[in-house]
Amino acid sequence: MSMPAALDELDERRLQVVAEQAVGLRWQILLTAVVVAAIVWRDVPTPWVLGWFAAVIASREWRAAALARMAADRARPIAARLRATVHWNVLIGACNGSAALFMARLDPTLDAVLTMILVSWGAGAVSTSATVMPAFLAYAGLLFVPTAAMWLVAGGWLGGGVAALVLMFFGVQTRFARRNLQTFEESFGIRAENQALATSLEFERAQLAIARDQAVRANNDKSRFLAGASHDLRQPLQAMALNVGALRHVAMAPDARAIVEVVDSSLEQLRAMLDALLDVSKLDAGVVVAQPQRVQIDRLLTAVMASFGAAAAARRVALHTDCPPGLAVRTDPDLLRRMLANLVDNAIKFSPAGGQVEVRVRTQDASDASDAGVELTVQDSGPGIAPENHRLVFEDLVQLQASGSGTTPAAGHGLGLGIVRRMAELLGVPVELESRLGAGACFRLRLPRAAPVGADGCEGDGADAPWSLAGRCVLVLEDDPMVRGAYLNALGAMGCRVLSAAALDEALAQVDEPDAVVLDCRLGGGVSGFDAAGRLRARRSAQPALPIVMVTADTDPAVVEAARRQALPLLRKPVDDQTLGRALAAAIEHS
Repeated sequence: MSMPAALDELDERRLQVVAEQAVGLRWQILLTAVVVAAIVWRDVPTPWVLGWFAAVIASREWRAAALARMAADRARPIAARLRATVHWNVLIGACNGSAALFMARLDPTLDAVLTMILVSWGAGAVSTSATVMPAFLAYAGLLFVPTAAMWLVAGGWLGGGVAALVLMFFGVQTRFARRNLQTFEESFGIRAENQALATSLEFERAQLAIARDQAVRANNDKSRFLAGASHDLRQPLQAMALNVGALRHVAMAPDARAIVEVVDSSLEQLRAMLDALLDVSKLDAGVVVAQPQRVQIDRLLTAVMASFGAAAAARRVALHTDCPPGLAVRTDPDLLRRMLANLVDNAIKFSPAGGQVEVRVRTQDASDASDAGVELTVQDSGPGIAPENHRLVFEDLVQLQASGSGTTPAAGHGLGLGIVRRMAELLGVPVELESRLGAGACFRLRLPRAAPVGADGCEGDGADAPWSLAGRCVLVLEDDPMVRGAYLNALGAMGCRVLSAAALDEALAQVDEPDAVVLDCRLGGGVSGFDAAGRLRARRSAQPALPIVMVTADTDPAVVEAARRQALPLLRKPVDDQTLGRALAAAIEHS
């Protein structure tokens, strides 16, 4: 491209930028004009205000239409069109800037407000008209200069000072406009070089697209692996949890029963470790969905602390709890349990021999009952955390070394507090840390308090309600023989008559007998638990509808939503015998 042609193209682009900005500022100009009219309405005669308002809006519209036509009319010399642009800016500058005349009738406070609006209007021209510098000066000058003049007319040191400031600001904006114009011209020159690089960049974009697709496939493969690993690893845990539950119903010596309790606690710890490995990826992927419900926190706290009894005893750390009985919060019980377990586990690891871990629950009064909350704190007697490291401990794979503390923390993976942070964000629960070196650490959760039972028409969590499955017939549809056998043991110990099926066809042949069905979400042969539930209910001729409880290791939101649509109680693996029995009893009762 020749030099004259390049300059003409640059001028065309200057005009195009001004035209685009003129068309796009309709509502901003209208709103500002309305505000100015509202400011001066009481002190300025109405015809003057209405006349000024009409002139501002009309000149803006005429200018925008004219500039759009000029930008498209390349048959007309560009120099003539740029001169016309300056003329149009003189028009709108005169219309807008004439508002400064209103200052003669306003008090100083309104003068100051009007000055800010007019100065802002002028400053805005830096981005809308600076590519055509004479047009910028024509418009901005007719805003800044009359405003400064009106302050000078007002007299006094205040009027002179404000006038000087307005003119100084005009000079600053002019420098900004010149700098913007320089930047615009430089960027226009670079554009030609960028076009020459387009071919090579296209090749690189293609390579990046290939790499992106590979990354997406790898991420999908990882998600499928995590889903499969979660299911496959939880299957033996499910069988062990149910079998341990069945053992509780067997007469045995006290030392044997103590061993059963230790195994049960170890299973809980194993589940926590598995959750820690899988939760980070699932939380980051957004596939974990919170399911808030009424939770009796003293029961949850007792269960969590009991699971850490052996670990605390091994490290000679005392565990203390202080929680009002019957206190209930509204949250996801599984997420809260895992958060609390991570905090207690962390506290035990970092408390020295002879130390203690204390978990306290307190209600927080509020003037509005709906704002009442519950504060849960986990306090250890460890070496403490320096204030500058408070945020750091919630990051993944961070394990601070407490030199000279005499504490030997148990080996860990450094994910516990990172999981707490993610789950707290998911639940919308603030987590606070209070600690300093040598004074232990206190982690504080603030939970929403559940409404009293019956206050809003809702039932309680039902955890303490009596239930029994004695004499009931339950059909178990589970393709894994190990887990199926565990169901038979656990349900048989509850006094159930148990039917079992490894495949859907076997279950369909027995569907008229059971009082309820428990089935897995993923069955052999590619059969979905949801499809199986639908077919079992369709085959069942008796009324009411067949109660079905689904058990799954999958936390995909689609699974949760599908269970909600089919009114299927959903239990997350591994499920202990008490949770399973309570869910089946509730399903039968409400069928």
